[in-house]
Amino acid sequence: AEPRGPARLLITTGVMGSGKSTVARAVAARLGAIVIRTDAVRKRLAGVGIHERAAAGFEQGLYTSHMSDRTYTRALQLAAEVVGAGWTVIVDGSFSRAAERAEARRVAHRLGTAHATLWCETSDAVIAERLARRTADISDGRPQLLPQHRARYETPEGEPGLVRVATDAELPVDQVLETLEGHMAI
Repeated sequence: AEPRGPARLLITTGVMGSGKSTVARAVAARLGAIVIRTDAVRKRLAGVGIHERAAAGFEQGLYTSHMSDRTYTRALQLAAEVVGAGWTVIVDGSFSRAAERAEARRVAHRLGTAHATLWCETSDAVIAERLARRTADISDGRPQLLPQHRARYETPEGEPGLVRVATDAELPVDQVLETLEGHMAI
């Protein structure tokens, strides 16, 4: 397979269960992009099986601040390699802190490529339902962790390259791609 068009760097952001992986997969399928899941990177760095569930509380175990820093640093390193090879990449993760999102923009700038942030949003009721029925997924998000994640999540309002994606109903992939086209000349 060959890359389609110029390489770009996209990231997802949103609280657990907000639909980031679904959005990343749908957009990647339409753009011919490669998805890098921070959940997989985190577990690989920790030497944990990809489908092993982490039972730790919020910001504990695999989810300490230090481990998150390592995870996002490595995910962006991998993304830079793939973008450097000519592919568009979507880094699928919560990117809960403004500093993490700013680093992704710096990586894109350093590579001379376009960047966008896909901000996935929905109601807490929809998220709780999704998290409750999640079983065979590599993510460790659980309903009881949502309030803490929501409280510590730094919204990306006003950040450059932001594309808001409402994920409570049918995914508006065409609308997302149209907005991306305006931001990135896809």
